[in-house]
Amino acid sequence: MKFGDKLVELRKKNGYSQEELAEKLGVSRQSVSKWESNNTYPETDKMIQIANLFDCSLDDLINDKITDVDSTLRSNKNNVKKVWDSLLDFITNTVNMFSKMKFIDGLKCIIEMIIIGFLLTILGHIICNSASSIIANIFKFLSEERISLIREVLKSIFYLIWFVVTLITVIYTFKIKYLNNYEKEVVLDMKDTNNEIKKDKDKNESKNEVKKEVKKEKVVKTTSNNSAAYDFLDGLAKCVILIVKFITFWIFVGFASASLGLVISSVVMFAFIPTHIMFLWIGLMLVAFSIISIQITSLLISFIFNRKVSGIANLIIFICSIVLAGVGIGFTAVSVKDIEIVRDNSAFKFETKEIELQYKEDLVIDSNGLGVSNKYKYIIDNNIEDNKIIVSREVDSRFFKLYTTETTIDELPTIRVTEDGVEHIKGFFDFYLKNLKKNKVYTFEEYGNDPLVIKANDNTINNLITNLEKVYLIEKEQTESEINITARQEKVYFKNGLEGTYNAKDDTIKYDIEDYTCKKEIEKTEYGERFIYTCEDIEEE
Repeated sequence: MKFGDKLVELRKKNGYSQEELAEKLGVSRQSVSKWESNNTYPETDKMIQIANLFDCSLDDLINDKITDVDSTLRSNKNNVKKVWDSLLDFITNTVNMFSKMKFIDGLKCIIEMIIIGFLLTILGHIICNSASSIIANIFKFLSEERISLIREVLKSIFYLIWFVVTLITVIYTFKIKYLNNYEKEVVLDMKDTNNEIKKDKDKNESKNEVKKEVKKEKVVKTTSNNSAAYDFLDGLAKCVILIVKFITFWIFVGFASASLGLVISSVVMFAFIPTHIMFLWIGLMLVAFSIISIQITSLLISFIFNRKVSGIANLIIFICSIVLAGVGIGFTAVSVKDIEIVRDNSAFKFETKEIELQYKEDLVIDSNGLGVSNKYKYIIDNNIEDNKIIVSREVDSRFFKLYTTETTIDELPTIRVTEDGVEHIKGFFDFYLKNLKKNKVYTFEEYGNDPLVIKANDNTINNLITNLEKVYLIEKEQTESEINITARQEKVYFKNGLEGTYNAKDDTIKYDIEDYTCKKEIEKTEYGERFIYTCEDIEEE
């Protein structure tokens, strides 16, 4: 295939007209037309520009034996040996450049690259540490040990990514600022040589002779295919892109989940519009946020799969969504302003609920109700038989049910008295929606602040209080017939997050892991002595 035919095919495959190609090469359209009709050949510098533009070599352009342009381009992109050769060419050209440079100029170049690398390293250290800490803090529900492990893993990944980014940046800066100038000088020298050769040749020299002269100019490989000579840079860049796309995929999963949640929430809000107009504005606000979230999700998909997106259409949708969100937020604020927040107990219908329990050795009765800060009222009634206990609390049966569960606290048998509202969810909704129609919302701030009432004879109550003091530091107020107690702090505290199992019966620690050892300290507080344990891994010592 002749050069002109190859040029036509390459131009069309890349979507260029003759005018566009001429503009990119800095020549007239007539020159391109003459090239494509095989009447003339481009000068050396233009031939190099064409090779760079279409990502092929001069040999691919002028060698008539190469007939399949597509296979040539594919082999250029997929040939691992070519990438390796390009790296060697880069090194060769760098060495040649430094050998021709003055010592001062070479030293200046090296110092500049070191400074750029140093600044990028400092910036990367700050970014990688900050990013890993921020992301690791999302997992606060895990133990400190696991959070630390996640932080270190993230830090290693970010450092690796930043190292590749720094390497590419330094090499690319060096190439643009120094190596490209060197290559331009080589091309200019070759052009001058070419002109001299042309002057000595007959104007009607055959096409084959022209090809020979062009092939002679392939002494410096990088000038024949400048972009291919730096394929290894493309390889590094592709590694970074793959890593970024992997991270982007998980961000996409998060936004996709958020989009689904926002859509469902907006549908729920619209269902409650008959109750209060506020739900209409909240629904519109959620619709706007769901559209924005879906847009972001779409952009992430486009980035991951290299798809084109309509910038103007997305911009219009985004602006409309922002306006809609603003309208929703504004009208929601106006609607909420008219709602009265009621924090007293006037809406609740309290009644006393009692549960009968039986005392056993080391028993602790623990309170863990809604809004309860572990308050107890012990009422002494010696008419109650020994070991019999009656616990009671004022509850609103529409919302809560009083019940007990058996557990242990610091290895002591424990009966926990609590209130459960799970079975009364419908009652909650009916209560709130009914009052919301009247522009009122009742809170549960005051609900459940009354102490758990425990009735028993004097002996049983003394035993219960003694057992409670084994696990809590308490504040106590006593009269002849009752004792009011508030549990202020847990008696045992593990300082560094590594915990053992405390046995309150004999004041001992059982290690959860054999390689742990715990050191005990006693802290004086206004409510008594508190035991502070610092546990450490023996292997780390």
